[in-house]
Amino acid sequence: MTERSEDGAAQIVSSPRLRRRDLLARAAQLGLVVPAAGYLAGCGGGGGGGEAGTGGSSAAEPIKGTGVVLNYAGWMGKDTPKEFTAKYPGASIKQISEGSISSGAVVPAIKANLSTYDAALGDQSVIGQAMAADVLQPYDWSKIPNIKNVDERFRKAYSHGVPSDYGKTGIAYRKDLVSDTITSWADVWRLAPKYSGKIVFIDLDRDCIGSALKYKGYSANSTSEDELNSALDALLEIKPHLEAIKPYDIGAGLVKGNTWIAMDWDYDAALAQQSDPNIEFVLPEEGAAAYLEGFFAVKDTPDLAVLEAFFNFFLEPKQYADFVNTTGTAFVCESATPFIKKSISQNKALIVDPETLDNVEFEGYLGEATATYAKIWDQFKSA
Repeated sequence: MTERSEDGAAQIVSSPRLRRRDLLARAAQLGLVVPAAGYLAGCGGGGGGGEAGTGGSSAAEPIKGTGVVLNYAGWMGKDTPKEFTAKYPGASIKQISEGSISSGAVVPAIKANLSTYDAALGDQSVIGQAMAADVLQPYDWSKIPNIKNVDERFRKAYSHGVPSDYGKTGIAYRKDLVSDTITSWADVWRLAPKYSGKIVFIDLDRDCIGSALKYKGYSANSTSEDELNSALDALLEIKPHLEAIKPYDIGAGLVKGNTWIAMDWDYDAALAQQSDPNIEFVLPEEGAAAYLEGFFAVKDTPDLAVLEAFFNFFLEPKQYADFVNTTGTAFVCESATPFIKKSISQNKALIVDPETLDNVEFEGYLGEATATYAKIWDQFKSA
């Protein structure tokens, strides 16, 4: 959400999902990042034309124009836009960022200002909303041949845009302070009375409710009222034993020793491990809720050719590695691994392998059930 200060200047109001991205910024040591909850507002780009080049080849016609990408600030390889313009003189990418407190506001904002957007970053929930509202423009995949570099599972799961990154919600704990081995959400709930007051959960509805659903043996995308009520009962059961429900600095509490067990994101745990190797990150046996996001084109953008050329460039292994090294995120292109920092590519919390992917479920669009999730979240937070 954007508010105005007394002098009229725009300023960003933080939200749980904004803070989630701020953690990634810290991990990459980039300083302040002001990400959005799946969308960012901006002004439109100029007209484009021609066909995108494939790989390192030249375009059949010159690529010209400016594609405006609604993106988290800093959520791009630090050299990628500059090097894209060097390769395609006359073409450029402009990144605009503005915070939002609700992913439900993403598509309505785009639909109300359709001609001002060329592309946006969004997770699968946003993609579902965009499709339902008819504001999504399909890419011509023949113009983005480097999509082949994206691992097949991510490509299939995020088929209406260019996948960029993913993250999962798991368990982080201090193995020097917790005498029990933790391998599952069931362990966390079972051990909660023993470690009462030393447990922190995430203050983000989909990740927290999704984890509770996994604990109960259900889908993290369940729309069943009975299953959601079961998840609520589980959350209410453990709440008296929680130290806090926190939107940020979860890993910092683990480092300080105030928190012993936490529901935490993989990248936050990876950052905390740099300060204390006693922090263990666990992918729960029941499975983990995860987000998968990427870049999709906005309907009727005049700069589709620019976008297709840019995202093909973005998916070149060295360019994609620049993105991962800049942000510190878990990655979706294994072919870029040789160019990714080993502190990222070899970290157990961030590593991408078939066994890990078999045990994660990406959060999707909930449709009418979104209101049910909001109601359950309010009941949990207010109890």
